[in-house]
Amino acid sequence: MKMKKVKKLVALSLVSAMTVTALAGCGSKSNDEGGSDKSGDENVLKVAAFNGGNGEQIWKDIAAAFEKENEGVKVELQISSELDQDLTKNIKNKDYPDVVYYNLGQESGFTENMLKENAVEDISDVFDDELRGRLIDGILDGTDAQPYGDGKIYLAPIFYTPTGFWYNKNLFEGDNAKYTLPTNWDEFFALGDQAKKDGVSLFTFPQAGYLDATMYTMLEQAGGMDFYNKALKYDADTWTSEAGQKVLDTLGKLVTPDYTQEDTVANANADGGFKINQQNVIDGKALFMPNGNWVIGEMAASTPKEFSWGMMPAPKWSGDTTQAVYMFTEQMWIPKEAPNMELAKEFVKFMYSDTVVDILLNNTTTNKETKETTPAPIVAPVKGAADKLPEGTTKDVYAASAAEDVVSVTGTWATTKPIEGLDMKKNVYGAVESINTGDMTVEDWQNQLVDTWKKCADNME
Repeated sequence: MKMKKVKKLVALSLVSAMTVTALAGCGSKSNDEGGSDKSGDENVLKVAAFNGGNGEQIWKDIAAAFEKENEGVKVELQISSELDQDLTKNIKNKDYPDVVYYNLGQESGFTENMLKENAVEDISDVFDDELRGRLIDGILDGTDAQPYGDGKIYLAPIFYTPTGFWYNKNLFEGDNAKYTLPTNWDEFFALGDQAKKDGVSLFTFPQAGYLDATMYTMLEQAGGMDFYNKALKYDADTWTSEAGQKVLDTLGKLVTPDYTQEDTVANANADGGFKINQQNVIDGKALFMPNGNWVIGEMAASTPKEFSWGMMPAPKWSGDTTQAVYMFTEQMWIPKEAPNMELAKEFVKFMYSDTVVDILLNNTTTNKETKETTPAPIVAPVKGAADKLPEGTTKDVYAASAAEDVVSVTGTWATTKPIEGLDMKKNVYGAVESINTGDMTVEDWQNQLVDTWKKCADNME
C-alpha cells in the first residue's frame, strides 16, 4: 500500500500541572538519600497499564510479543482501572514499576504529579535518529512528549487519535438520512433548531473536561496559530480579544439547554454517568458529542449493529478556509526509580515496532451480552500505520485529519508554579455546567478566565 503523506503535527506549549497537589512520598531520591534499591531482576520487567477504553488484551499480546523477541525476559503486567490509586500505594512502599501507561489529563493528575516531583526519567536516548525517522512528523516536539519544554523527552506518545464531534452517521448519510451534516457554526445551530422540533438535542458532552480539545481547536480557528500559542502561555488579551470573545460566545450558546441534552450535566461524571451521555448519542437523544475514536470500543457493548459512527471537526466559522483538529496522544513513561531501567527503555522502543503496530491495529472488543467481537483498532504514531486501517470510520477519521485544509494542533496550557486554591479544570471547563444551569453567564466565565490567566501568567516557571 502506498504510504500517504503525513501532516506535521503542530506542537505547542507546556503541560499544565497547576491543578494537582504534590504526591506524598513520590519524590525521586538517590539510594544514598534513602531511596529505593534499583537492583531488580534484570530479566523481569514490571509494566503498569491503565485499563481504559483500549482494554486489557493488547497489553497481554504486547507483553507476550516482547518476551518472544527477548529470550529469558518475563513481563509482569499490572492492569487496573484504578491504576493511579494502586501505584500511589505501591510507590509509597517504594515498589516501583519499570514502565507506566497512564495519560496526562486524567482526573487524578497522577502523571502530572510525578512530573512535578521530578520522578519521571528522561528517555530522550530512546529516540535515536532511526526511531525518529519512523515516527510521524512533529509527534515528539509537543508537550505530550516534552512536558518541561527543555527539549528532552520524558513521555513517549504511543497512541494518537484525531478528536472532534462524534455522531450517528446513519442520520446524515444514505437513502434514509434525516439531516445534512453542518460545516460551520451557523449551520450547526440551525441544525439544532431543526432537531429540537423532532425532540432531539444538538449536543451533549461526556464530562466538561472533554471540551478541552474543542476549546483548543476553536482558539486556533478563531485567531490563528500565533494567537493560540499566546493563549496557551496566558496572554493577557486572550479572553477579551475579538477571537477569545467569539470562542466564549459560541461555546456559551452551545452548552445552554437550548442545544445541550437536558440530562448532560447530571450525568457528566467519572462514575459511569459519562457513558450515559455517550449512550444518548447512540440512542438518538443527542446528535453530537466531543470525543475520540476510543469511544467506539468503550461503547461497543451497547452499540447496535446497525449503528455507524462518524466524526467531524468542531465547526468552523463562516468564511474560514481551514479547519483545526486537535490530536490527542496517550503516553507511556518510566519512573526514575524503575528497578530495570535499560529493559524499560527497550520496551518503550518496542512500542513503535512493526510487531506492536500490527497488534494495535488488530485490537478488538467483545460485546459482553452477545460475546461478539468488534474491531477496535488503535494507531501508533508510526508513518504508514493509519494507512493499514481497515476500511471504515476509524480510517476515514485519520484520512480526513490529514487533509490539506486541516490544521493539526496539540499541546495544553503552560505549566506554572503551584497556585494555592486554583482548580484549572474547574475554572476553564467546569464553568460550562454552571452556564447550562443558569448559575453563571458567559460574562462571568470570561471574568473568571481573565482572573485565572493573570494568576497563571504571574506564576509561570
